[in-house]
Amino acid sequence: MRKSQSALVPCCVALGLATAGLEAQEVTLTIGDAVRATLSKNPDLLNSADTLAVTRYSESAVRSAFLPQFTPFLATTRDAVTRERIDTYGFNASQQFDFGPLLSASGSATRDPTVSSATPYATSYSITLTQPLLKGVDPAVTREPLREARRATQGQERAVEATKRRAILAVYTAYLGLAREERALAIARERLERARQLTSFSRARFSAGSVSRLDVLRAEQQEASADVAANDAANAVEDARDFLRRTAGLPRDARFDILPPADLPVEEPILEDAASGVLDRRPEALEARDQVVDAEYAVRIAKSQQLPSLNAVLGYAFANVGGSFGGALAPKNSLFTFSLRSDYNVNATALYAARRSAEVQLATRQRNLALFEDDLVRDVRRAYRRLDALKKNLAIATDNLRVAELQLQVAQLRFEKGLSDNFNVIDAENLLNSARLLELDSRFAILLARLDCLFASGTLEAEAFRRQP
Repeated sequence: MRKSQSALVPCCVALGLATAGLEAQEVTLTIGDAVRATLSKNPDLLNSADTLAVTRYSESAVRSAFLPQFTPFLATTRDAVTRERIDTYGFNASQQFDFGPLLSASGSATRDPTVSSATPYATSYSITLTQPLLKGVDPAVTREPLREARRATQGQERAVEATKRRAILAVYTAYLGLAREERALAIARERLERARQLTSFSRARFSAGSVSRLDVLRAEQQEASADVAANDAANAVEDARDFLRRTAGLPRDARFDILPPADLPVEEPILEDAASGVLDRRPEALEARDQVVDAEYAVRIAKSQQLPSLNAVLGYAFANVGGSFGGALAPKNSLFTFSLRSDYNVNATALYAARRSAEVQLATRQRNLALFEDDLVRDVRRAYRRLDALKKNLAIATDNLRVAELQLQVAQLRFEKGLSDNFNVIDAENLLNSARLLELDSRFAILLARLDCLFASGTLEAEAFRRQP
């Protein structure tokens, strides 16, 4: 995951799009440029990456608690009567092993001339090893803070990967949405131009007395409708352009042209492969499984906490005095100790409630995991069904477009020859416009549906999309 994290800041040509040069000069923004800019500048992705950095720092802090701890100290005072200087210095050290035992040590040396001029130095040292025997004897209890910190980092790494995939899905949606709106604007302007020609021709026919005033009014109304549609389409283009700027993290005034992609850089797998392996490829599924493991650990620890506390303590200590620091440092009056320490809270209601709560949460997560995994498979099937339907719709829309074009040609020819009024021309024009938009929507919807199949099946790999032109 650390390698994938580095992909968030690629050194690509696309990063030039996010500079002031983009505002000063209009360039062509390919889909590859948009993806690379998104992986580098998308605010949601950057926020997720920042959260990952925080969790890694937190994990380092928790891990440091299982490293050797050493704290030196120094204290200097003066006797209130003799004004002699009294120095005390020493250390406290400990090592918490992740499998349970705690090793602690301390030592101090004091120079106090007011006690004895012959032996002003005094030292004392102790080493203690503590091992839980009942409560906390399970290594998972001691290791749990470290495991939780690692899991937090792992979960956020998966969140970054999921956010990255959603960002690619979002930038494709925005990019193809802009391409669709630009093509719809071109269709609207072509329709407006034909409407103006129809109005002009109808007026000429009316002046010649071959059509009624109603034909002119009908043509003018059609022209006004086409003009409104063209204005709405132009506004939709700017909305889609702003949405692409926001998604890709581009400057708000960035000017660019786009080059709609004809295909995706990778092919979606067949349905059987997509559905069978989705649970191992989707970061959300992997995280849901590990959350069940988290709940199992919570039950395990809650059971251990219900046991009485019983610790075995092995210690060694010595103390000495001398006329010099070296003389006082020699081990003398040493003492080995072994003891058992125990306590038990007779009010065990809270511990029992904690265990039962952990068991209920485990059952809930297991049930939700089974449902979530079923939902992921259903989501894959839904995406593939939608893709199949859109492919059929495109075939229907393509045939319908050919019929609508032919119908308009026939209607125009009949009107030009004076065999009918312009009602059939306007009706055919409206049908052609609907057919063209339907065919346009179907073509772009298929690309998005294929991308949705990749996302749903967990085969949408950011690197393949980042490398495309």
